[in-house]
Amino acid sequence: MNKPTIVVIGMMTAVFASVGVASAPQAFAQYFGGGGEPLTKEQLDFCAKYQVEPCTQNNILAKERVLGAQSTTYGDNPYGSGTPYFQGAETFAVIGILGAIFGGVAAAFFIKGRGAKPVST
Repeated sequence: MNKPTIVVIGMMTAVFASVGVASAPQAFAQYFGGGGEPLTKEQLDFCAKYQVEPCTQNNILAKERVLGAQSTTYGDNPYGSGTPYFQGAETFAVIGILGAIFGGVAAAFFIKGRGAKPVST
């Protein structure tokens, strides 16, 4: 390699290394501790009532999400919150109709393919 190429590669390496080193602490900043604001009396009471340990703003929000999900109509439903897919005759009727359509098309191709004459070149 010639000298200008080596210089450019060295400069690019230095720039990328400095950007990588500068951004590394920011990538892990979200995992250190709770929020920057002190907890209010209501938040501390919430932690004591629902036994949230450690009492941080993130843990309080997570507990509120769980409590909100449990208080909905489907919170204690063993079938989940969505529409059951394989429940009801309509689903099996649609599966049967689609099976007949695709099976018929496959059978037609199979029959047509069996009766084809080989092409001579």
